[in-house]
Formats: sequence, C-alpha cells, structure tokens
Amino acid sequence: MAEKVETTYRYLEARPQTGRKQLYIKGRNMTVWQLLTAMWADNETPEQVAKNRDLPIEAIYEALDYYEKNKDLIHAEVDEET
Repeated sequence: MAEKVETTYRYLEARPQTGRKQLYIKGRNMTVWQLLTAMWADNETPEQVAKNRDLPIEAIYEALDYYEKNKDLIHAEVDEET
C-alpha cells in the first residue's frame, strides 16, 4: 500500500474555521478554486495572474499543483455550495 505524502505549501494555508477543506491563498480571502477559476475565465497565464493580483508567481504554481492533486475534494466542495 502506497504511503500518502503530504505536500507543504509556502503560499497556501488551511482555514478550518471557514468550514472549507480546500486551501486558501495566504494573506487573501481567496480559495485556490476562486483564484484558478478567475485565471481561467480571464484566459490569463500564471505570470499574468501573478502580476495582476500582486502575488508571487510561486503562489500561482502552488495553487495549480494543489488543484491537480486535490481536484476531487475541490469539486465536491464546490458542488456542495451550489
């Protein structure tokens, strides 16, 4: 049985008090899903998002990495809210 490896993120954080399981962007009232859907809706590159939202490019890449590893959790949470 494969051991689950926890990833530590520098620019993402948990906020259990919100009732959400997905991570937030540190220093922002924004979930990973909110950041990425805005990026996709505006058809922006990670570099454009970083510049337009005054975030380090590493924060965008961390959000993308987190999303890829946690799609099921994020989509289930979004579906619960709608």
